[in-house]
Amino acid sequence: MRVGLDARTLAAEVSSGVEQYVINLVRAFSRLEDAPEIIAYVDRPIPGPDIARAASSGPVRTNLVQARRGWLRMALPWRLWRDHVDLVHLPSTIMPPLLPCPAVVTVHDLAWARYPETYAPDDLAMQVLAVTGAVNRAAQIIAVSESTARDLQEPVRWSRGKLAVLPPNRKDSITVIPLGVSERFSPEGPRLGREAFPGAEELGRGCVLYAGGLQPRKNLLRLLAAYHKVLGEMPAPPLVLAGPVSPHGRELMEAARRLGLERHVIFPGYVGEGLLPALYRAATVFVYPSLYEGFGLPVLEAMASGVPVVTSNTSALPEVAGEAALLVDPESVERLAWAISLLLADEALRKSLAALGLARSRQFTWEQTARQTVEVYRRAARRR
Repeated sequence: MRVGLDARTLAAEVSSGVEQYVINLVRAFSRLEDAPEIIAYVDRPIPGPDIARAASSGPVRTNLVQARRGWLRMALPWRLWRDHVDLVHLPSTIMPPLLPCPAVVTVHDLAWARYPETYAPDDLAMQVLAVTGAVNRAAQIIAVSESTARDLQEPVRWSRGKLAVLPPNRKDSITVIPLGVSERFSPEGPRLGREAFPGAEELGRGCVLYAGGLQPRKNLLRLLAAYHKVLGEMPAPPLVLAGPVSPHGRELMEAARRLGLERHVIFPGYVGEGLLPALYRAATVFVYPSLYEGFGLPVLEAMASGVPVVTSNTSALPEVAGEAALLVDPESVERLAWAISLLLADEALRKSLAALGLARSRQFTWEQTARQTVEVYRRAARRR
């Protein structure tokens, strides 16, 4: 079996959820002895040498497809046909109108359906059309959590009424395959250097860390308010909000200024995968107060790094964290502040949660994700 993979994210400058998914799948595929032949299609050369090696190792090879326009609509389908590909995996829910082979699509979340107010009208309309079209045409659908699988099967309310993302007769085409956590995240390893980013020199005694996107649904305004409340009650290490610069990120900086937290909150910007493991190791507590997640990979990364976690009791986060984190109502500033204060004050509890989290993280591996994904490929290919 020959599988094509839309792997353009291997060359992305900023590596977020979908990018990490593709990067780590390719790395895991390259180590599988029984994987099918996989062609990773990219639209530009891969800049990272370790990623480039993985994308040309074992059963994986890279195919550079350059096009001035219409890469997904025209260039990719033509190359799939020319290369006699049996199946294509589209790791995000966007599908070309015409394909020469069956497709597997991965659904990471339905944030557009749960929080439509955070999307511009044109972007929301595009999501509705792209996602519903892709999941209804796909031979097989991968959902990264049970929560996301449920979301796919529930009617969505939007400006034109109710919409069934996936008809009831297609629910058997969904397979839940959780994400994994990279071996790079570990309690052991290089420490964070003082020169890593402006403010890193303040983290010698730890920090309260958030890492991820700086978007409204990540609920970071409430985290700032909770941290302000903690500081009013006890000494606390700096709060670090690590994520790519964004319009909402600038709003967070202004909110920190209004609360008088300029000297206590550090915004390092985007922290790449080379530095991120050391940043986790520098943390005293990791806080992930998101209102909605399709999975919540940073929670696993923090646990694998031996850091105690506070996260939300909503969407997929309890599914990922299990009983190895403090789960709180993300809409309650008081509960967030309580959980942060509790962990900062109780070293024994921090050690206990860190041990539970480390054990929990070991249940999620990219090898397991890759093997289960190959099984989905085989099912989809049999439908030809």
